[in-house]
Amino acid sequence: MKKSILIFAIVLIALSLTAFNIINGKDSKSEKTETTKNKELALNTNAVYEAPIGPILKTDSIKTKPEVFEDFIYDVGSRFAPMKKSDLEKATSLDAFFTWEELRAISKIKFVEIIVIENERQTQKREISYTKDFTEAQLKLLQSFDYTSHFNLRIEYLEKNSVGQLEHKFNSPHITIVPEKQAAYVDGKDALKKYLKESSSEARKEVDPEKLQAAKLHFIITKLGTIENVKLDRTSNYPLVDKTMIDLIKNLSGKWKPAENEKGEKMDQEMVVSFGLMGC
Repeated sequence: MKKSILIFAIVLIALSLTAFNIINGKDSKSEKTETTKNKELALNTNAVYEAPIGPILKTDSIKTKPEVFEDFIYDVGSRFAPMKKSDLEKATSLDAFFTWEELRAISKIKFVEIIVIENERQTQKREISYTKDFTEAQLKLLQSFDYTSHFNLRIEYLEKNSVGQLEHKFNSPHITIVPEKQAAYVDGKDALKKYLKESSSEARKEVDPEKLQAAKLHFIITKLGTIENVKLDRTSNYPLVDKTMIDLIKNLSGKWKPAENEKGEKMDQEMVVSFGLMGC
């Protein structure tokens, strides 16, 4: 019996030593293989790099293509909302400026003020009334406006909300008097806006939207359909963008149809290109 136990113990010890050597051999081989790979990579040999699992982070050595700010809003037309001179001459009340639905919502008018705008600023040339019908002084002021005149029509009023309570509201449209037939780019406004956007892309590289400002560029379309007096009225805060826009308008290849008054006579008209961010 003792002899059998002794033999069993010897066999068990032998198996344990064999297993230990096998495991140790595998670990040594694995460690040697990993070391060899690292040496090969360090020496820039033909070793194949196995990418780690997980997100790959961009490094400073990778150059990315500069982004072009695309939300570059353009509009081409009059400075403010256009109103024909012939329509202005017929205006005797707020009916000429607001819809029936807008006026119907008003419970009480507090005041209506017509304010002349000159050099982008409201002036003291103004007249006030307290009903939707214009006073004689207001009518006289409106009749004095000529083409390219600008004014602000400010109305303050009370309006019932959803629970029937009166709330103070105001509306303040800015208006520019325009010819009966406005000057127009032969290829259309959309084509002009597309041309301005595509042609200014190089100047707009890496423009920071936080620093970009609403800008305006003024010019005259003469009765001959030519462009004159191109000038920057308000900067975008990026001189290169401003200069590019000025050059694009000055060197515009397309033709313009000149404006016409109510008699069909050709006349000059001021046009405005708005760019940068949306603004007045």
